[in-house]
Amino acid sequence: MRKSINSPEVHKHKNPIPHACILNGFMVSSAINGFDQSKGNFPEKKEMQIEIAFANMLKILKEANGSYENVLKIDLYFNDKSDRKFVNPIWLKIFPDENKRPARHSHLAILDHPCIIQIVFTALI
Repeated sequence: MRKSINSPEVHKHKNPIPHACILNGFMVSSAINGFDQSKGNFPEKKEMQIEIAFANMLKILKEANGSYENVLKIDLYFNDKSDRKFVNPIWLKIFPDENKRPARHSHLAILDHPCIIQIVFTALI
């Protein structure tokens, strides 16, 4: 049975879609960004926006009783692929063991300003 996942701690999409969906333990997210719900904006500092995007991903995983450990793949969408350099410090903090990291792929995208990143992840819950 399909189940929609929404975290009250993450900004809702402007379209009628959930943060993620689970079917038979397989979880796929919608686009997750670095919007800071507590402040009601996207941080100007790129590193902060990326950090919040990963934190939002974790909040959505937790809503499904999951964690970063459940993630199989992460797709990162950037306006500017040179912003990938801001991901690695956060990536290494979240996934310190090089033998236990999920797959990752970066894509070039047209994102609405001031959003600089969107994350789409796949997990097994």
